[in-house]
Amino acid sequence: MTSAHLGSTIVPKPLSVGRATGSIIRIGILGARKTAPAIVECLDEGSDWCVCENVETSAEDRPSAFQRFDAVVLIDGGLGRSGKGGSRSADQDRQLELLQEFGIGVLIVTPRPWVFAGSGAGTVCLPPDSPPDMVHGVLLALSRTRPILRQIDKRLNNLNRLGETLRKELDATDRELRLASRLQRDFLPRGLPEKGPIRFATMFRPCTWVSGDIFDIFRLDEHHWGFYIADAVGHGVAAGLLTMYIKHAIRTKRVIKDGYELVPPSEVLSMLNDQLALQDLPDSQFITGWYGTINIETLELRYSIAGHPPPMLVDVDGSIRELHGDGCLLGLSDGQEFSDETVVLRPDQRIMLYSDGLEETLIEHRPPLPQMPTLKSGMAELLRLPGEELITALRACIDNEPGSLSHADDVTVVVLDVIGESGRTAP
Repeated sequence: MTSAHLGSTIVPKPLSVGRATGSIIRIGILGARKTAPAIVECLDEGSDWCVCENVETSAEDRPSAFQRFDAVVLIDGGLGRSGKGGSRSADQDRQLELLQEFGIGVLIVTPRPWVFAGSGAGTVCLPPDSPPDMVHGVLLALSRTRPILRQIDKRLNNLNRLGETLRKELDATDRELRLASRLQRDFLPRGLPEKGPIRFATMFRPCTWVSGDIFDIFRLDEHHWGFYIADAVGHGVAAGLLTMYIKHAIRTKRVIKDGYELVPPSEVLSMLNDQLALQDLPDSQFITGWYGTINIETLELRYSIAGHPPPMLVDVDGSIRELHGDGCLLGLSDGQEFSDETVVLRPDQRIMLYSDGLEETLIEHRPPLPQMPTLKSGMAELLRLPGEELITALRACIDNEPGSLSHADDVTVVVLDVIGESGRTAP
């Protein structure tokens, strides 16, 4: 066996390989200066199939220390112990990490193989008294796997670089989506009006950062308030962009000679539909919507509907019915007509608008319109709760549903309550 102390200026002597019967394996031996188990003696006598060097690692000679070897034998410094318990030394951890870095197979000679469990691919543990044939076979296998280990290591490094690039891209996308979500929420009403006998309560729950739902509540004049809800097909960025367009495209007043007039709900939806149709949206992109106005003195509700789930009217006695109207989806083609509907509300009545993301929570079975759907158990009682309690209860129902951590659709609710003489805000 030829000895070489790395980090010194001594040039190693040429190695005699003796009588070769096959490929000569170049073996480096670590940790054999204090102890030389039978395996080391076996390697000394194996000049017909291997050449060996004792190696000491040093920071400056790491590349030259290991690049020339086909396999490395690491002698466990704990051989003199009973073989029970113990742990790897810091030096052994450093050596194993370095060997894995160069993709070199390692035979660990140890009576306590459990200490080296999880050392990684290309690492094999053998007891000190292992027979020569086994040692030969293991070292031959490790030398043959070195090119594979290097290839795996190269691919792993490429994957790590790719993973880091993807992480940076995902972080950037996440920041952009968070910003888009914040901007979208800035378009929602900042405060809910409390004018005369009317009160509003709302819920807005995107299933991703950006929602395909949007709603608004706004003052039209001293007697009228307008409100709407719209739902772009799907969810995410594409649907969210459509909702931003709706926010700016909807027109609820028009200028006339002596001032302005309120645009009837049917015309509001008709103009919005024509503007969307002019955008030549893809066939898979369309919007459902509902727009209405409420006179806070007469409690007259005028509304129009565009393919949206009909709102529910909860009466004073607790009975529930839907408010229907005629109108197709928005954005499919221009020139569509929408009906104007009118209902005069009474004290202690409630109107609840919602997007179709709530239907799975609210409705057990929906027959063809205009038949009233079958509500799920307990929903009729829930719909009679005071406004904010209703919103809280609906949130709890959604959160308790199977798969609630990845809800399939956005959910939006707008509740309009008419306060009665008793001051109640719900039936």
